[in-house]
Amino acid sequence: MVEYEKRTFEQSFEIRDGEQGGHIISGYAVVFDSKSRNMGFIETIDPHAFESVDMSEVLCLYNHEFSNILSRTDAQTLKLNVDKRGLAFTSELPQTTLGNDVYINISNGNVRGCSFGFDVDSDEWDENDQGISTRRILKFGHLFEVSLCPVPAYPETSVQAQRSFEQYRRSRQVKERLNLWLDLTEKLEKE
Repeated sequence: MVEYEKRTFEQSFEIRDGEQGGHIISGYAVVFDSKSRNMGFIETIDPHAFESVDMSEVLCLYNHEFSNILSRTDAQTLKLNVDKRGLAFTSELPQTTLGNDVYINISNGNVRGCSFGFDVDSDEWDENDQGISTRRILKFGHLFEVSLCPVPAYPETSVQAQRSFEQYRRSRQVKERLNLWLDLTEKLEKE
């Protein structure tokens, strides 16, 4: 299985009965320019991050579990739309035990989180005035799934995200050491 990153945040859903007796839910899986909680870094997503991303085979899952599939774009039971706020979704829940349980839990307020699984083609790392590292996702490579989650859990960020942060920290340290070495070399040459 390909490693990918996940993000989860609180979400309010719209729920309604479907024409065929099922249930339909909708909300936002991604909100642009919204700061994440501090995960060792703070992340935002550029409004152009989904440009030219293929969304023809995206799954809607319960709690990132591939065995708990609720809908999918290639079955036309999941609709995705990028607008100026973010990535909106509409999911036709299946008339199954899982679909009904998820619907009831959303109705009762037990499921409040929305999440997404992805990988990144392009991002920028920086540090803010308080010394906190920041990441801006400029371009997603793939969108694998959107998930409905009972608990918005940023600590569940995947290993891939932590690796990305560690790579950024190491490259920053290397750059600082290189600049120090260049400064010392320049001073020695002047002497």
